[in-house]
Amino acid sequence: MSSDIEPNWENLLSQINQAGLQDDDRIQKLLKAGIATNSPSLQNRIQKLIQLRLSQHSQYPFHRTPEGYGYDHLLLGTSATGARVSLRIDDLAKHLLAVGQSGSGKTTLFYNLMSQLPVPFWAFDRKQDYRHLLNQRSDLVVLPWSQLRFNPLKPPEGVAPRRWAQVFSELFSHSTSLLSGSTNYLLKQVIQLYKLYELFNENSPPYPSLHELELLVKEEKVNYVRKTSNYRDTVLNRLEAMNLSAGTIFDCSTGYPVPELLNQNVVFELDGLNRDVQNFVTEILFAYVYEYRLSQAHRDQGLNHVFFLDEAKQVFSVYKERQDAAGIPEIDDITAKMREFGEALVVGDQEASKLTESIRANTYTKLLLSTGDRNQFNAVTKAMNLSELQTEYAKQLDVGEAVYQSGNGSPVPVNLRNYPLQKDITDQDLERRMAEKWSELPFEERQRPIRFKEYVAPGRSNEPQEPNIVEDPQEVDLSDDAKRFLQDVVDNPFKPLTERYEKFSSRYKGNNAKNELLDNGVAIERNLSTSDGRLKLLEFTDKGRTYLESQGIEIKQEGRGGVVHRYWQHHIKQLFEKAGWTAEIEVFDTDIYVHMDDFELAVEIAMGNNAREIEHVDKHLSKNFEVWILTPDKSVRERLKQRLKNSDTSLDHVAFRLLYDFTESDAIPSQQG
Repeated sequence: MSSDIEPNWENLLSQINQAGLQDDDRIQKLLKAGIATNSPSLQNRIQKLIQLRLSQHSQYPFHRTPEGYGYDHLLLGTSATGARVSLRIDDLAKHLLAVGQSGSGKTTLFYNLMSQLPVPFWAFDRKQDYRHLLNQRSDLVVLPWSQLRFNPLKPPEGVAPRRWAQVFSELFSHSTSLLSGSTNYLLKQVIQLYKLYELFNENSPPYPSLHELELLVKEEKVNYVRKTSNYRDTVLNRLEAMNLSAGTIFDCSTGYPVPELLNQNVVFELDGLNRDVQNFVTEILFAYVYEYRLSQAHRDQGLNHVFFLDEAKQVFSVYKERQDAAGIPEIDDITAKMREFGEALVVGDQEASKLTESIRANTYTKLLLSTGDRNQFNAVTKAMNLSELQTEYAKQLDVGEAVYQSGNGSPVPVNLRNYPLQKDITDQDLERRMAEKWSELPFEERQRPIRFKEYVAPGRSNEPQEPNIVEDPQEVDLSDDAKRFLQDVVDNPFKPLTERYEKFSSRYKGNNAKNELLDNGVAIERNLSTSDGRLKLLEFTDKGRTYLESQGIEIKQEGRGGVVHRYWQHHIKQLFEKAGWTAEIEVFDTDIYVHMDDFELAVEIAMGNNAREIEHVDKHLSKNFEVWILTPDKSVRERLKQRLKNSDTSLDHVAFRLLYDFTESDAIPSQQG
């Protein structure tokens, strides 16, 4: 009976269009034949063939993959039909973005690309993933940050000091969330520093380092009534934190030779560094290579070199891109232009929605792996322009599977190549294997010309200087219990003292271990009031930090200020997250940035009645943020209110809260006011 029913061509065309197969050659031929014939049985047979094709497409909504692999391709894996799926090397030069949750296969993808590259690569490693490649290739140079020597104030070869001063100032400001006023102040100080080192007369050693820049800013005499003093204090705060956190990275006049490192496969291990320092080191090295290539006219030479960067949102942060007062990030501009010089960028992340529009737009090749998160999944499928059926297919991706798209080409599902690798290289193994290579990397110690000394300390340049008194870590002799207690403070900085005692057989032993740290001057106690009562925390002294460094123990610190201020940053952030909001520490130069449904909130934790709080509030209000100021007591709250009124700052979008009684309910919009 079905052969007597005339096909509904209009309905069939609608189904074809919905499936996105209107350009499918086979379907078009079948349609022409069906419309041309007068035979009902043939028309019905053609209809069934078209519906079969539609059914097949709903299960595998992609074009069949032609096999293509040669010397100018990098093998990614195989398609569902067994055909090899590959990436043209020329396309890699236009940048690649891979998005997938932890364990989805991004690192394995990177291993495979690294193993096939015909040019050297640099990898910026935040999780010690790539040191294990030493098990398969001896040409790798792995540089933990403690071994790195790099002077970001030394202009690249062929680059004018004034130009480099501008690039440095922009990137330093971007990575540390400085706004335009502070950036301009920083640029003037760098120019002044270059003049004191006479780099405008002769661009040659010695070069100033960040330590000299910090000293120059610190010694500047400013009028604290003028706004310049706020810029100066803000910049100095960032420089002090950068130099303190970076260890010996910037402690040189001339660092390792970048042109030589560009000819080697290098892994920069950044794990354990402060996040701002990680971002700055990554961004300034990107810029250094770009400016070097530009000055040497390395255009149109094909692929020269590849950067690998996982957790890319740390550098390419959408929050910083939206920070109008800071301008368009310099790193975004560099990324768009560096492909012209054969510098490819391969980036990966778990959260595509937190990546800049620039990095999504400027990556020619994209791979979507299993994301595990709807928002991140939607951000990538939108960037890849996947059809509805292709999107549904991609939701079922498993570990080691991806949807791959290059340029405007058709997306292709791919089973990624496996890369078996033994991950067993410890810090001791790394030092044993790399010691000789590290010793062969040249750098020059810092120097301070007389002109610089006279400027920062007039009349004292020829006088004998008092030696810096540094606490000798050997003077600290701790028992095993005290060392255990100390390690617990490093690992869990905000744990109450009473909970730390639970690690010991008795409260008495735990208290003795704590007192031993206090008696040796390694730490001091800090008290604060919470909604649950009094809380005691431990904060390391300079002597304690020196001791930890001598023991090879790294302090990981997120947030700014002392341990009490950082405790509140983390605590308040968690309360907003429990209330269902996205909260970040140190975004947009806020203590806590909160993104709510219809507005953005800047939370400032004001431990005292400080003038800098006025600058913070004005800055946040200029970006149309709501501002909440959280204070430890009513006295600080009232004095800050009066200070704001005296400065003519509008309080219409400013609210005050007390820290000790701030709860999850206060973070819910219906409770605001």
